[in-house]
Formats: sequence, structure tokens, C-alpha cells
Amino acid sequence: MKFLALLIGTAVCSKLRSSVEISESFASSTSLERSYAAFLAQHGVARTSDTVARSERLAAFAHSVAKVSAQNRKTQRSWTAGLNRFADHTPEEFRSRLGFKRTGTWWNSTRSTSFAQISQFAKSIDWAAQTHTGKYFIDQGSCGSCWAVAATGALEMRAEITHKKAPSMLSYKELLDCVENPQHCGGDGGCAGATGELAFQYVVQHGLSARTSYQGDVESTGSCQTGMRSAVVKASSFVSLPVNELNPLMMAIQEGPVVVSVDGEPWSNYESGVFDGCRRDATVNHAVLLVGYGHDSSVQKDYWLVRNSWGEWWGEKGFIRVQRHSSDKGEEGYCGTDYDPKQGVGCQGGPATLPVCGMCGILSDSVYPEGVSSM
Repeated sequence: MKFLALLIGTAVCSKLRSSVEISESFASSTSLERSYAAFLAQHGVARTSDTVARSERLAAFAHSVAKVSAQNRKTQRSWTAGLNRFADHTPEEFRSRLGFKRTGTWWNSTRSTSFAQISQFAKSIDWAAQTHTGKYFIDQGSCGSCWAVAATGALEMRAEITHKKAPSMLSYKELLDCVENPQHCGGDGGCAGATGELAFQYVVQHGLSARTSYQGDVESTGSCQTGMRSAVVKASSFVSLPVNELNPLMMAIQEGPVVVSVDGEPWSNYESGVFDGCRRDATVNHAVLLVGYGHDSSVQKDYWLVRNSWGEWWGEKGFIRVQRHSSDKGEEGYCGTDYDPKQGVGCQGGPATLPVCGMCGILSDSVYPEGVSSM
């Protein structure tokens, strides 16, 4: 997972006006500079020692205004865009918020798993609402830690589901520091990237410490602080689900959250609603935590409920609802091809292209821990 430095403000996005009103006011301002200054003030951002030229910031901001306005002018839209803290980020800066590389096909689950065809599932599921750990929000910042944040979230919530008691927040920084990545799956390890499979493999072998006991380096340099490790949660195994198959993922989410892989690049301006803005030929580049699914009757669309790692200020209080298709085949399954796997997929020496199915490639690569226990 390749991450560049991000310059993120600390104020939460104002909800005093709708995104449509905000974007239109910026777009109709007599001066782009005045509009941009108002945006910076709204989000509490100071660019006093910026490494990006002012002209680049203004160009990125103008592009975001145009994208938000175009989305929100659609009369039949299922989601609303907004000018959030990413609105003046360069493409390179925002891509550092993604940084996930899918493992391709070399991973197998650590046990044999049968996925029978089941037609009856719960009408809707929301593990985040049913658990205390569902509110453990983390903003990954400038580190390529989406894989570690998603993995700790799955462990925390599945431990609570099993034991009916919320564990302490787990240390995703231990995963950043201690997970080895010799085959460069998902990147070069630590803040430079790894995968959910590697994270769960580590937890099966070593367990995982609480955040309060293993704090690690602020920048997570990759130096494993073995003296700080004191496992409070462990897993007996993990399961990598069949690639691009709907039924196994639906089965897995019945029991608890699942780490999934997506194309997160189109998510930058997401504010609310059921997101349907990814291309079929998605580039899988981001790991997130699938916590449920449901149906939005106002837009007549099924959705996956996903907790992101960009903080509670983003999207629907840290979550996004992504359109859920009823198939995993062809056009009905929203299937396509990832033509740039090296940007967001695979280990060294992987294939040149990979198939992807589901909105934003959400069926492409999924993994969850089994036998999660508190120690």
C-alpha cells in the first residue's frame, strides 16, 4: 500500500448547509481565491508551510467543486457528494489514502471451507450498530495502514460478537511494525503496505496487543517492539473467500465483519446515500471493513455497509453505503477487469490483469478471522 504524506485539517465538516448549497455557493463566488479561503476557514485548515503550490491547490479545489456540482445536479442520483477535507488534495495525495494491494490468487484459507448455496439470508445486517467496537473509529492519516485498520476492526468486532463483551481497542500499529511481508504483497510492509491476510496470519501466530500497551512509533517505522507485545486477542485461523463470488461473502457477513478490497479512489467526495460511482473496470486499491448490508427504499437500491478508515468526519459518520448487486456474473454482477493491478493489487510477479466484480470491485478479495478469542 503506497502512501504519500497528506495534509489534513482537524475540524469536522460543517453540516449547516447541504452539499448542493455549499458547492453552488463556491462555484458562483466572484473569486476562486475567496471561495477557497472560505473552504479553508470552514475546515480549519492552514496551508502556511505547504509543499504543494497554491496554484495546484486551487486547481484541485476547482476540480472538486465541479465534480460535486455535477453529481448533485443529477435528478436521479442515489448519493450526494460534498466538499470535505479532500477537496483541495492533489490526486497523488488522495491516492495515499488508499494504498491497498490485493493479494491475487496465491492465498488460500487456513482450513477447508465449504460454501453451500443458500438463498435465505437476514434481510439486513448492521454489526456496527450492534456492537460497541463498531464505534472504534480510526483516521489512518498519511500512513498506508488501511489493511491494518480494517483487520483490527474485524478482530475487535468478532471478539465482541463471540464473547458479548467489547475488548479494548487493538493496536493496529503492532501490525504495521511487526507483520513481515517478504513477497511484497500489498506493498513493502508497514506504512508502505500489506494485506488483511498477512495481518490475520500474524495474529494467529502471535495474538494482538491492546492499543494502550503497544503504541509503537508514531510514524510506524517497521521496527517491531517485541517488549511491548502483550496479546489480548487471538484468532485460530482465517478464511480467504472465493474471488468475485457473492454467496460466500453473504454467508460470511452473517457471522461478523469481513475485510474487503475496493476501488476507493472515486470515494473522495462521498457524503451520503448509496454510492454507485465506480466504473466496472475498477482498480482495487483500498482495504475496508464490511459490517453489513441492507436496502434503501428511497432510492430502491440494495447496499453494502462499509466502515472506512478515514475518520468519523468522512461520509456517513465514517461509513459508506455501496450499491450491492444481486449477481456476481457479467453485467448483472457489475463485473469488469482491473487493468492496473500493480497500482492496487497483488504480490510481486502477479498477473497483468485481474477480474473484478461488484460495485468498486467489492467482491474481488475478502478475508475474515475465525476462532477470535479474548485472552
